[in-house]
Amino acid sequence: MSATAAVVARQINPLDMSTIYADLAGLYPENPFSIDAKITERQPAQLRLVEPVASVRPEKQGTTGGLAPWQVKKVKLYIEARIGHGIPLDELAQQVRLSTSYFSAAFKATFGVPPHSYVVSCRVEYAKQRMLTTNAPLCEIALDCGLADQSHLSRVFRRVTGTTPSAWRRYFSRPDRAVALQ
Repeated sequence: MSATAAVVARQINPLDMSTIYADLAGLYPENPFSIDAKITERQPAQLRLVEPVASVRPEKQGTTGGLAPWQVKKVKLYIEARIGHGIPLDELAQQVRLSTSYFSAAFKATFGVPPHSYVVSCRVEYAKQRMLTTNAPLCEIALDCGLADQSHLSRVFRRVTGTTPSAWRRYFSRPDRAVALQ
């Protein structure tokens, strides 16, 4: 059972069991209640119904609390335009006229990741594009991506892709591999 589900066990009169089970089955079609399969072999004092107090499965939430389409577009354009510079969270929030804390929550609800993770992934994608289209050294690409230096690029790139920038560049610079990206 998950750590978020609290369990309450109560004594059930065996005569009421069929009525209770029928009521529960009607209320909960997915049947989150579990009843011991060996009901007939147990004594009435040992018969227990186990029910979760909190739902085991989180309820599906709509996209409420996310960013509006115009805000998504504005944030993406701002990140793209300033990819080579620092992009503080408060600047992103100011672009869409939201408080920093509300923006963070709305951004995560919309994109599925926190703003910093999204910006880092954009920087890595930009670095990939630069490595494919230019012969610029990795230290220059790192600075163009808004990262401190080549080692910073290597750490971030490896965390996101699982390989180093130089190994990635060698692999995709071969003519037979370049087609795989498109």
